[in-house]
Amino acid sequence: MEHGYAGIVKRAMAPASSKKQVWLCGLALQILFAAMLALGELNRAVPAFLLLYFLAFAAYAWAARQILADAGTFKGPSTLTVILGFALLFRATLFFSAPSLSDDIYRYVWDGMLVNRGINPYQYAPGAPELSPLRDAFYAGINHRDIGTPYGPVLMGVFAAAQAVAHSVYAMKIPFLVFDGLIVLLLLRLLDVVGKPRSHVLIYAWNPLAVVEVAGSGHNDTAAVLLLLGAIYLLMRGRGRFGAFGFVAAVAAKYFALLFLPAMWKRLDRTKWLILPLGLALFFSPFFSALDAHLASVFTVGAHWRFNDSVFALLNFITGSAVVSKAIAAAIFAAVAIAVYRSEIPVLKGALWLIGAALLLTSTLYPWYLLWLVPFLCFYPQRAWILLTGLVMLSYHVLIRYAAEGVWEESPWIKLAVYAPFFALLLVDTWRGYRTRAAVLSTAVNRGGSLS
Repeated sequence: MEHGYAGIVKRAMAPASSKKQVWLCGLALQILFAAMLALGELNRAVPAFLLLYFLAFAAYAWAARQILADAGTFKGPSTLTVILGFALLFRATLFFSAPSLSDDIYRYVWDGMLVNRGINPYQYAPGAPELSPLRDAFYAGINHRDIGTPYGPVLMGVFAAAQAVAHSVYAMKIPFLVFDGLIVLLLLRLLDVVGKPRSHVLIYAWNPLAVVEVAGSGHNDTAAVLLLLGAIYLLMRGRGRFGAFGFVAAVAAKYFALLFLPAMWKRLDRTKWLILPLGLALFFSPFFSALDAHLASVFTVGAHWRFNDSVFALLNFITGSAVVSKAIAAAIFAAVAIAVYRSEIPVLKGALWLIGAALLLTSTLYPWYLLWLVPFLCFYPQRAWILLTGLVMLSYHVLIRYAAEGVWEESPWIKLAVYAPFFALLLVDTWRGYRTRAAVLSTAVNRGGSLS
């Protein structure tokens, strides 16, 4: 029995023990990120990287478990200082790593250089002969040089600003790391608004995927995610007009943000009918002369790329047609979007449903696409989705052969390893949630009956 002195001591020591475990997890994460940095080019050390990553993910998952198990233990500025301090240290460490898991950042530098030279990046693909005098060492790192840039005009401005500072991948990382930090700060405000513990920000701030893909690879998604979260925050504070403009800015950064519109539409100010088209016209006006070429590039990327798909892979297996599969996937997403639009669920939960559906139905799921999902897990920390942010890194197995032979080939066994545990846990948690809700409803009904 624990009613005596021993029980009192145990209960008193539990908060300190939990805090100590979080501290130790932070130290473990820092050591593992430093080890990743020491590996050099990660695309040539994929097995070692994956080992370090999954060890880091285990430490992260344990820290998140402690935070979620007893949020009351982690109240106060000292806990938040630890979380934010370690988050900053993780990113500072991997900032110095070469962006070798993905070469997207070389396109960012190229696009920024074109803008600064007065050339419309939407007009020419990097491989166009008109741009041959500009080819330098960065040109060799650009992927899909026959396709024009798929990024929105807001990102063109960010690319240009970073490239003006220095023609360097490290200079290009800086704004996206800044946006990443602002996401963390904005999440703290949103957690206050919805009445969630501020310590839940750890779910984003310490997530190894966010650290590797932003600090390591310099992916640009943080710009659009920040604008999207900013728009949601403004809508929740009753600032519909400014929220509408923030949403337009998010779409003008990355068109993926458009998928969140069903969760936000009813909260937008009635001036949305004016703000949305005018905002888009404002952002696109400097690049309007080559907008048709840009849209063709965006369509090419969306229509032909395929990688690490889950539900879409099943649809394609059943139908034998990518076109039919995409039509079915679009119809399923439309049904989810309509359900979200017609429901009265909170905007953050609606956004989570939409991004979750989009990630499962897409034909292409690179690991950094989950950067759009992780912030919403701070409010709805679902175990299956958190697990997926770890397992999705297995998709980098393609780099082993690609780095050695130039062959890009997926393994169905790796895909099974990524998605089978995720869907199994998702089904288990969904069933448990259903049973819990049914039990609560039954209890409420019984109590009501006893009172009548």
